[in-house]
Amino acid sequence: MNFPFFKKRSASWANLDAFEGRSTSAGINITESVALGIPAVYACIRVLSEAIASLPLLTYERFDNGDKDRARSFSLFRLLHDSPNPLMTSFELRELLVGHLCLRGNAYCFIERDQGEVVALWPLHPDKVTVELQGRELVYKHQADGQEKTYPMSDILHIRGLSADGIIGYSPLTLLRDCFGYSKAVQEYSSSYFKNDASPGGILTTPNALSGQSQANLREAWTGGHAGKGKHHKVAVLDNGLQWQSVGVSPQDSQLIESQKFSVVEIARVFRVPLNLVMDYERSTYANVTEQLRSFLTHTLQPWLTRIEQAMMKSLLTESEKEKFFIEHLTNGFLRADTKTRYESYKIAVESGFLTIDEVRQLENMNSLQNS
Repeated sequence: MNFPFFKKRSASWANLDAFEGRSTSAGINITESVALGIPAVYACIRVLSEAIASLPLLTYERFDNGDKDRARSFSLFRLLHDSPNPLMTSFELRELLVGHLCLRGNAYCFIERDQGEVVALWPLHPDKVTVELQGRELVYKHQADGQEKTYPMSDILHIRGLSADGIIGYSPLTLLRDCFGYSKAVQEYSSSYFKNDASPGGILTTPNALSGQSQANLREAWTGGHAGKGKHHKVAVLDNGLQWQSVGVSPQDSQLIESQKFSVVEIARVFRVPLNLVMDYERSTYANVTEQLRSFLTHTLQPWLTRIEQAMMKSLLTESEKEKFFIEHLTNGFLRADTKTRYESYKIAVESGFLTIDEVRQLENMNSLQNS
């Protein structure tokens, strides 16, 4: 069988963002640290990485009759579920890998083997990895301590995001640099605006004419009596026709607030994270928050989970092992209903005969009756 796509191409891809550090249309230089300094970006990446990392990652054994069971005796089970290497937990590794995917579009691990058996996964920073296509194989080059190490495709776990060629994923830092730059510009402008804001908190007016010295004396007396720690909300006594007029939110302040809200919505849209999960409850109600969480699992998390699972099965399992084992995240917790709804569903399931009492107890994290 011919593979013209592979035979005609011999190229390399470096994950170091070619645009990193360059000025965006908003005049902001976007790097990884600058992007993470945008609260909405940091919040979205935390939501995605922590949500995925908190799901149990299980290795199952598949039986001929279609049943499955957790493959606890298989070495890969504990490595993926508990600790992928001596320095990290499963949560920590997956949190790191999803963080790389969110900003760089690619995540890499070196696969350490002992006599063919996977014994550890060691993360590689995407900036230090170059991918080369040689015939029908990918070759990975990693820069570390001034030295370059070359690895065959079989030694690297590569999880890629949206891609144009199936070789390397798009870097959001490149594609969305103007979006991040706009948000950072709004953040910096608002900080500068409020730091240097000269708009008064209120105005004192009087029908009488005041000299320059009288105005200065009045301002000093008012500030001394009502501004500063411990002087807020003191009762003001006004005489000689003085009147106090509070100054509300200016149109400039209001427009700035709207710009900040828009930048949050834009970034949440980029990462497909519901606004309530980044602490924006302006458009949320109890009913739609529940639906948003279900949609978050279906439309946001599930594609990432599938990418991770399939990449792991492709790289960590041998061809014979793939016939017997598979890797899957346990997502039941995301779909967990309230107590009353769950119990009503269990009642129907038990009466219909497709769940037993012991299976229901296991779903509720309880021991079987025979072990109680």
